[in-house]
Amino acid sequence: MNRQFTEEEMHAADCLQEMQRIINQLHISDESFLEDTKKEIPRLSELLQDLEKYTVE
Repeated sequence: MNRQFTEEEMHAADCLQEMQRIINQLHISDESFLEDTKKEIPRLSELLQDLEKYTVE
């Protein structure tokens, strides 16, 4: 029997999925790797802070 996910669980999963999508598009073999990573840090930080709202007590 499958359980129903809470809204909080779905939001946390969405945050993780978006973080994974961002990280997966960064490739160390790219010449602009560090620059691309630097550009993504604010969004990753925002997603992590959002995730903490649902997972840290």
